[in-house]
Amino acid sequence: MLSNLFAPVVSGSATQCEGLARALAAQGHEVLVITARLSPDAPEQATEGGVTIHRLPAVRLPAMGIALNFPWLSVTQTPANRRRLRALVERHGAEVIHVHNHMFDLALGGAAVSRALGVPMVVTLHTIIRHPNRAYDLLLRLPDRLLLGPRVLAQASAVVCPDVNVQAYLRSRFGREGEIIPYGVQLDPAADDEVERARDEFGLRGKRVVLSVGHVHALRNRADLLRAFPRVVAAVPEATLVIVGDVADPSPVRLARSLGLNGHVVFTGAQPRRQVSALLGLAELEAHWLNQDEPSRTSLGVASLEAMSLGRTILAAANVDSYGPGVLQSGENLVIVEAGRPEALAQELIGLLADDARRARIGANARRTVSERFSWSAVAARTAALYASVRGPRGR
Repeated sequence: MLSNLFAPVVSGSATQCEGLARALAAQGHEVLVITARLSPDAPEQATEGGVTIHRLPAVRLPAMGIALNFPWLSVTQTPANRRRLRALVERHGAEVIHVHNHMFDLALGGAAVSRALGVPMVVTLHTIIRHPNRAYDLLLRLPDRLLLGPRVLAQASAVVCPDVNVQAYLRSRFGREGEIIPYGVQLDPAADDEVERARDEFGLRGKRVVLSVGHVHALRNRADLLRAFPRVVAAVPEATLVIVGDVADPSPVRLARSLGLNGHVVFTGAQPRRQVSALLGLAELEAHWLNQDEPSRTSLGVASLEAMSLGRTILAAANVDSYGPGVLQSGENLVIVEAGRPEALAQELIGLLADDARRARIGANARRTVSERFSWSAVAARTAALYASVRGPRGR
């Protein structure tokens, strides 16, 4: 597996790459992960959870507006690293190269090694390249269509899409079909003492917590949620919105201040997974992005699925058919809300906070849905079957 993002990096695709690698190793496959060494504390070589990890020297790039101020941009493709990459693939006798995220430079390295050695390549599209700034969006479309399309996606034996929205992006921009294999989810519940420590650390004792998990940037600025919250506080004075994630866009902090929400909104910054689990343990609701211009092309994301796995009721402005008809049902295993309507969102939040039985029912259904549809064992088995189909009869 090739991914610029891998633990200890905290991001959705890093979590997915690590989870899939461990699940495949648990099913008896030999898994090699090649990633960027973005933290000096991360070892260059390690074996963790049955997975062999090699971290290549990388140049960390500054946060940039065109990249939504994403904090983990890096460059790995030096001549020395290209030689290391090829040598590792050859030494381990790789039968399939699985690239995670087509937009980072290890995707180009993986495609080059795939061509040179004749090893089939699978690509998972984690991110739709899109920007709310129209000028930036046009600039990003050019390398996506003219470089990444022909040099990475056209070279792939198969492309994995986590949902129908990413599949539609692949079809419309690159003219090819993708295999839908959803994200896997495994977030262990935090122990009671961990929950209580998180409650004290963030000043949440006596509060009714609405959690929103995910890095804060222009496409996840929580604008609707923040604009809804003064009405929520007026009805439920102890309500507190806790936003978990690196704050790359300062505008939500300014918006919260301008709305007089001091004391009712907490920005925690990026947190390790155990802390996210602890915060979910004390939350009553999880509300995700809620500010997408086109909810019909928006999916839940890993954070919402993890909240569902712990039995939390989630609210999202998303496509209810993200994983196919009938998997998600608004009012049954989640609550779908409309983007751009903070007043309606506020009423939904107030109603859910007032109805313990409804939250419990939706949360129980959510936990069951994730267990049946998004377990790592099922996702790993489907991925291994895809590997077998592209390896052909010569694969071991």
